[in-house]
Amino acid sequence: MQPFNSNDYRKRVLAAVDRRGGPSTSDSFELYDIPLDDAERISDDQAVGRIEAVWAFWQKQRDHPKYRGLVAELVASHDARSKPLRYSTSRIAEARAVAAQRGQRDAGRYELLDNAIERLTERYGGIPESKRAGLFDIGAMGGLAPAEIEARLSRHHAVGDAATPAPQPAAPAPISEQRLSQITRLLGEFDRIRSGGEPTPTLLALLHLSLDDATDAEEIEARIEMVAERAREMPAGPMRAVLDELVVHCRDILLGDISRIIAYRKAVSESVADYLRPRVRAAVLVEDVLRHGDYEFLLEEAVDRGLGHAGARQLLHDLAGEFGAAVESTPGSIAPAPVARPQPTPVPQPVTPQPTPAPVPGRIDTTRRTPRRQRTAENPAPVAPILTRETAPPPAPSGPPTVPGLPAIAMFGAGGGVLTFAWPPGVTEAMVYLRHDAPPAAPGDPSAVAVKITNSRYHLDGGFIVPADSRPCHAAVASCRRAPNGTLEVAADFGRRSRIEVP
Repeated sequence: MQPFNSNDYRKRVLAAVDRRGGPSTSDSFELYDIPLDDAERISDDQAVGRIEAVWAFWQKQRDHPKYRGLVAELVASHDARSKPLRYSTSRIAEARAVAAQRGQRDAGRYELLDNAIERLTERYGGIPESKRAGLFDIGAMGGLAPAEIEARLSRHHAVGDAATPAPQPAAPAPISEQRLSQITRLLGEFDRIRSGGEPTPTLLALLHLSLDDATDAEEIEARIEMVAERAREMPAGPMRAVLDELVVHCRDILLGDISRIIAYRKAVSESVADYLRPRVRAAVLVEDVLRHGDYEFLLEEAVDRGLGHAGARQLLHDLAGEFGAAVESTPGSIAPAPVARPQPTPVPQPVTPQPTPAPVPGRIDTTRRTPRRQRTAENPAPVAPILTRETAPPPAPSGPPTVPGLPAIAMFGAGGGVLTFAWPPGVTEAMVYLRHDAPPAAPGDPSAVAVKITNSRYHLDGGFIVPADSRPCHAAVASCRRAPNGTLEVAADFGRRSRIEVP
């Protein structure tokens, strides 16, 4: 252990601790300038001598214009911080704990730099020379010294500035496990700093939304801006740093390519399913029924972990179905266990009077199809829907009523004349609007042809099949629901990703 040097200590220790945010970002070995590797080698007298030398230096710095606040904190906590270092047994134990803490802290310090390097290598195949200065700035933001940054950069291939960016894939890669872990860690850190209130299990929960709202781009964007504005108003510190990083993840995942939203929803749903699966198994073990009390308890568990009520209900039914159990979602009402849907075959349906809503004049109904046109094992290819038009004497009504508040539907693609889109949780019917001259303006556009489709038909056909005589065209989709009296209601507006051009 080298002799204590006050000037070197001020530049090397006090400056670094102050830059990181104070004593809470440091440890006793750094503050008392005792090398971690010397914890077992030095004697108790040497340790006490170093502690006394540092203590005397702090007393002289209590009026320092830059470090007086930091020094005041160090003086106040001197007894508690120095006690484990005075005796060999406690000093060795403290050294092991500090070594683990430094490993975690270093991982966080390198996080910003590693993320930037990863993006550059994906785009350019290495680190361009013109980007190195920017990486040094990013590393400095994380508290890294130039030598530490250079050591990190030396692990990666350097490329010339003439290198062209690697071609971008059609869709971004799925969210990596590393990034999901990083988001989980940031959300946990946000909860710890806030120290109160409901937990924040997902990025959507940070915005006071649930997984059911994942396709509502307009609302998500507005709430992200509110969080970003709140972060900008905060003084520099741990909370602002965490919120800034979470806002970046929110914009990239929740407002980015639709495939990233789907990947994030899937990751969260699978995580909740893994948590609930053994609990559902225990609940249905005796009676093969998920009783109402257990159902309500597990429903709240799922919601607390970020799912919306619609998604949580669907997940519980699916998990109960895995064990062949029925679900008592309301007292005295037991829904049978869901079974795998067989391939549809042209078997005549029994003639049973079913209450159906009145046909909508002037609208195309794709739910009325003859069984022979459905896909079967002998006829696997998708078949264009059989369209029938209901007619009515004029004046014709303008279509189903539109209502606000229904979730938006996000389009995936229109390859081969087949529309694919994401069904929001709880939505089982949708209205597709087709128009030749321009994108449909809004649900109920009088210049567009409206076609209703159910999610069952969608999954049987592998999407919504646009009739050949309607292509090329512009398409848009809006979610629907049934009013208590059975009337079909359509969303009042299209979502930001609800329109697409069909070749």
